Amino acid sequence: MKHLIRIYFILSFASLCQAQLSVSFKKQQSEPAKFARDENGKIVFYEVVSADSTVRDTLWKNGLMWVKNALNGKTDKITFENQLYGTIEAETSLMLYVPSIITKMPHGKLTYKIALDIKDRKYRFTFSDFVFQYYKQDRRDFTYKPVKGSIRPFEKEKYPGYQTAWNNHKYTVKSHVEAQIANLKTEMVNFNKPPIIDIETPVIKTKEW
Repeated sequence: MKHLIRIYFILSFASLCQAQLSVSFKKQQSEPAKFARDENGKIVFYEVVSADSTVRDTLWKNGLMWVKNALNGKTDKITFENQLYGTIEAETSLMLYVPSIITKMPHGKLTYKIALDIKDRKYRFTFSDFVFQYYKQDRRDFTYKPVKGSIRPFEKEKYPGYQTAWNNHKYTVKSHVEAQIANLKTEMVNFNKPPIIDIETPVIKTKEW
């Protein structure tokens, strides 16, 4: 009897968690996230930023450091880097999740490109080419892996069978990229340098030996 009561409470708790997750996710999908589009209808985050007090070399160093710090995934990489042209290009990614009974599980990975173009006292950034790769759990080792051929442009409005999750992914991605942009703007004009430690120079006595 105690065993049955324990199972009942576990199932009740799981149902409650699922209900709370469902409610929180449904709140977001009432209004789809809005994205700026380029001339070809592709999602893009683009801006030319003035940095009147920052010279080109400083912008380059700060920009390169920021891009390197932004690449967290195993497949993330810098694809082009040329200081003479003032251009840095990279590919990065973001894992997207869906709610499950207790926690969350991977739904797929979003890949996108970042480009920085730097001139004297100004720069521009471009976040583009957003593509979603669907993941599925492998029955052999229970890890989530990409499904071959299941690639979806992030511009797609409909995702049959996953519409709620798809709408929520839009909010997640928009919030993530906007946070990256805010951080980029801060770091591009960051003049802070590592503190210089004053080490006392020893006096060498050559006459005493």
